[in-house]
Amino acid sequence: MGPIVAMPMDADHFLVALLVMVVTLAHVLPHRLPAAIERRRDSLLSMAGGVSLVYAFVHLFPEADHRRETIEGFDLAGVTLVAEHIYVVAFVGLALFYGLERLAIAAGSVAAGGSDGGRPGISIFAAHVGGFAVYNAVIGYAIVRGETGTERVLLFAIAMALHLFGNDQAMHEHHPTLYGRYGRFVLAAAVVVGALIGAWNALEPGVYTLLLALLTGGIVFNAIKGELPRARDGRFWAFASGAGAYGTVLLAL
Repeated sequence: MGPIVAMPMDADHFLVALLVMVVTLAHVLPHRLPAAIERRRDSLLSMAGGVSLVYAFVHLFPEADHRRETIEGFDLAGVTLVAEHIYVVAFVGLALFYGLERLAIAAGSVAAGGSDGGRPGISIFAAHVGGFAVYNAVIGYAIVRGETGTERVLLFAIAMALHLFGNDQAMHEHHPTLYGRYGRFVLAAAVVVGALIGAWNALEPGVYTLLLALLTGGIVFNAIKGELPRARDGRFWAFASGAGAYGTVLLAL
């Protein structure tokens, strides 16, 4: 099984650019949804959770496992990695985004009229958006780089666009003022920056594998935290339908 999240550099560049823009717009368009779609936002978030979570388990974890030999002997902060550490790295990604979530909650940024305008609120906002900017840049890079063709990169881009739609909603809940004014544009730009890096140069294989594992762990946490249906406003059948339909497509290709 080869790499699953990107496209050859000699493929249709217009399609690659289009997919990057579709993923980027996930941070811009949700605030301008037609009223008929807005009424179904909870169902859309549940469906997005199903799609992104099934993609992580069906494709991203197997991809990270396939690439794990590239981190053998890799020195990371004084620790020499072995191939089996790839799952530790994925867990670190999950833990890092859990930490960011707890930091935002502890700072009171979820509450309406919280500390968004004060100095602590700005610091937490910067850390939160900074973490997701790296996350989005890896997604943009992954769309551009790789070896498996149009079908796989298209599936990846669709899953990530839906996933970022869910992330966008969660960030608005944490930082309603600062995120609406600045944060969503930073995260949209991060996807483009990652794509430009990918178009300009390829990362060392071990570095990309580590970033992919961190991204996978982050996707799992953010899907479970913000996209899985909640008893209050989730839609189980929307989640199940999204996961079932997308999982069927992934397994068929």
